[in-house]
Amino acid sequence: MIILVSKFDSVFDKIDLKGKKKIAFIPNAKDKHVDKSGLEKSRLFFKQKGFIVHDVNLNEFKNQDLYKELLKYETIFIAGGNCFVLLEKIRNSGFDQILTNLLNKDIIIIGESAGACVMGKSIEPLKFMDKPELANLKNYEGLKFFDFVFIPHYKDPKYDSAIIKIEKEYVKKFNLKKFTDKEGIVIERGRIRKI
Repeated sequence: MIILVSKFDSVFDKIDLKGKKKIAFIPNAKDKHVDKSGLEKSRLFFKQKGFIVHDVNLNEFKNQDLYKELLKYETIFIAGGNCFVLLEKIRNSGFDQILTNLLNKDIIIIGESAGACVMGKSIEPLKFMDKPELANLKNYEGLKFFDFVFIPHYKDPKYDSAIIKIEKEYVKKFNLKKFTDKEGIVIERGRIRKI
């Protein structure tokens, strides 16, 4: 099961994590951020809800080593930040190559904000929300678990102008779907439902 949201703590009550308490916390979308306080808030949120949280840094594992490490957990949380930086780390570590195998092992994947965006068709339109120049990416194709572009933080005034620009430039090129901080999607057995 894949759970993709703008803001995880805002939709937590709508989600059943099926008692899967051991969480691999992937912080790499914030690798180029100076302020990492959002990561600490997310870790604290999980801990307060009774989860056991361990960071798994994509810079420290590759391919099979990463797969073996992630098999130790029941849930993988991909924190928000810069989706371009995150996609680069995902490709460099081979996380994109092992994701389906992890899902087949009944591990729940949660993507928040950037962690949700990278799962879609492309992150190209999100250049108006993030800084693509912070990553060394030639290809903006996402992991293609669905055929649209996940646009987070809809109706958050901070992102209003960026979302207007995204729609203006990309409405004909991509299927754009906007999600408020209280919305998201669950992908289970090939079906997508909104939460």
